Amino acid sequence: MSEIIPLQLSLTLFGDNFELYPNGLVVKGEPTEAEFDDAFKRLKTVEDATAWWYGDLALARDKQYGSLKEMAERLEINYQSLNKYQVICRAYPEVGMRIPSISFTHHQIAAPLDNRLEWLQKAADEEFSAKELKMQILRSGIEAPSFDGVAPRITKSDYKLWLPNQPDCDLLLTDPPYSTDINEPIESFSSWLPQAIAKVKPTGHAYVFFGSYPREIKAYLDQVGDMIDQTQLLVWEYKNTMGPSPTHEYKTNWQAILYYRGKDAEPLDVPMLLEQNSVQEFSMPTGKDNPYHHQWEKPTDLAERFIRHTTKKGDIVLDPFAGTGVFLATAAKFGRIAHGCDISEDMINLALARGCENGNG
Repeated sequence: MSEIIPLQLSLTLFGDNFELYPNGLVVKGEPTEAEFDDAFKRLKTVEDATAWWYGDLALARDKQYGSLKEMAERLEINYQSLNKYQVICRAYPEVGMRIPSISFTHHQIAAPLDNRLEWLQKAADEEFSAKELKMQILRSGIEAPSFDGVAPRITKSDYKLWLPNQPDCDLLLTDPPYSTDINEPIESFSSWLPQAIAKVKPTGHAYVFFGSYPREIKAYLDQVGDMIDQTQLLVWEYKNTMGPSPTHEYKTNWQAILYYRGKDAEPLDVPMLLEQNSVQEFSMPTGKDNPYHHQWEKPTDLAERFIRHTTKKGDIVLDPFAGTGVFLATAAKFGRIAHGCDISEDMINLALARGCENGNG
């Protein structure tokens, strides 16, 4: 076997009790807990530095030779990660713009903003974690939740009778029953979708939740028809539920969301880089902190995100399968005019308890 030679920087990086090798780390003696903590902090610094190094190297190489993707594939480097690092480095082209006391993730969160340097300095001065920085940025551009405008309204009615009497909307946000919860084939039930999309203004948007079953997805995509180029399939992923272990399939921990945009729709208002992904990860509501919980209720935070991305105060939001009123109440808290319907008396009562008005008088 060839002789193993420690990296020369090992003592500088981690101290006398840690030796670094190209393929591992060896702990010598019995480091104190504080020494272990310090080693992890230094390793995090190296991890952040590596991200900057990758990004700067990619920028320089791409500028001089191009074909970054081809190079990444040839050298077996993850191109998606390399491209992400490159984008962040481009947002902070000078090393002096980067604050070493906060993480690469901090810089990534602030990168899409025009005033990103101000936010980074604030994060450094006030010692924000990356999560705290994200929340501070979000709160800075969001109206305070309030029912000061029009309270959300829910009506006990079938969508077939309710929809024709509604005004055209800026946002259709709805969660219809799954194919496993209806008494007719999903291929015929899903015919409600074109009727609802017809209520969306040319400048409007729609988000429609449905199950991850292939047959259900196909049924809704078939209903889209000629509007297919105005749609995108999004994913809501959750990791906090555990069902029985299947024997011939994989566990399903996601649901589909059909996103539709009108032909004259404005661009999405998504300043946060981490919210721009088509896969949205939120935990499934458990009901532990919410007495109005229903089995298939969607996360309030996810509803809030879509409402922020596509509407402004005073816009009209419709939900023809309103259930417990999550979407209606969330829209109204942010000053939107929210109307919905449902056929279940139990669901209506839960929505009323959530603060919705009774549209039946």
